[in-house]
Amino acid sequence: MAFDDQDEIVELVQHMAAIPERLVRAMNGKTRAQLTRRPAPGEWSAHEIFAHMRAVDDIVTTRIYMLLTRQDAPLVAFDERRWAEAAHYAERDIHQSLTLFTLRRIEIVATLRQLFFEDWQRLGRHETYGTQSLIGIVRDLASHEGEHCSQIEKLLA
Repeated sequence: MAFDDQDEIVELVQHMAAIPERLVRAMNGKTRAQLTRRPAPGEWSAHEIFAHMRAVDDIVTTRIYMLLTRQDAPLVAFDERRWAEAAHYAERDIHQSLTLFTLRRIEIVATLRQLFFEDWQRLGRHETYGTQSLIGIVRDLASHEGEHCSQIEKLLA
């Protein structure tokens, strides 16, 4: 599970730092109707995709802190859709929600930028997926968010 690519770390953190700006650019000037329009029955609107992204961010950011504060941290499985429902993210004002997401992202990016190389190799035990490393968790988040940002950009173009 070890890796030795500091360039990848820099790229991942830069990617994470850029996500809020991508979302702002995509959503800026859009009406509520545009943000909540579903492209087809059963598909998510931009607002619903972002609600999902917020829930995943909540869960994954918590896991990052768990890995940084506890050796072999237990990583609890959560249903991100249920999390988004419980937090009512899809019903909240999207611009306020984006502001909160941005502030949280600034905070976690600042934390990640201060880590030592060895910290990226810290391990935790996910109750469903088994052993996970910090670098693996951040890779997955970056990939996940990249896909959803692209979806939102396409929907709102």
